Amino acid sequence: PLLRGIQGESEAAAARAALDEARAERDAAFAELTALAGGQTPLTSVESSLLDRSPTASVGQAADAPAVLALVAERGAAQGRVRVETARGRPDVRASVGVRRFEAEDATALTAGVSLQLPLFDRNRGGVLAAEAEVRAAEARLRGARLDADAVWRAAAARRDAAASRVVAADAAVTAATEAYRLTRIGFEAGRLSQLELRSTRSGLVQARDVAIAARLMRARAEAELARLEGRAPFGAQL
Repeated sequence: PLLRGIQGESEAAAARAALDEARAERDAAFAELTALAGGQTPLTSVESSLLDRSPTASVGQAADAPAVLALVAERGAAQGRVRVETARGRPDVRASVGVRRFEAEDATALTAGVSLQLPLFDRNRGGVLAAEAEVRAAEARLRGARLDADAVWRAAAARRDAAASRVVAADAAVTAATEAYRLTRIGFEAGRLSQLELRSTRSGLVQARDVAIAARLMRARAEAELARLEGRAPFGAQL
């Protein structure tokens, strides 16, 4: 009995330490949430936990990330330079209108002129080719960025699905561990099972519950990451 008491005290001390650590992480999370929300009043609680909420259906595709949008703008600018370089190789027609004063005859004349520049030998082909090369390079970078974004999205979707499967398996393990502990306790109270067997099944139940909580936390994080990549609010929340 003395040995069992010492073991129990050790387990209780470890549980209290884990509880203090969890409370510290909770306070840090609330402080970070308050800073992100830009509120003056510190947040100390949430209405409902996300651990027990099921993820929403995926939209099935990744939204355009800021890096992709930047490359789209870069491609548009390159296409604009192609139009500018092409215009430089076209004939340049200019018209001018003016007034000229003749002092000797005390007269004023209206003058008009037209100038036409014909680029017979230089159509700015080099500038056009360089601008078109920039467009092709921008399109290649854009395709690469979109492929990378799609790969990241697929990986996030796979992680979310795997996390959801782990939650189901963890819940089944908790149910089995709960039933095992109940039967073991009945056997212990009837004097058919030892205290060691009771402690073993109780430890197994606690471990199963810890695994279930960790699986739910992983599912919530995976859902948040997938929602970010898809440009939507996680868990069906309103933006």
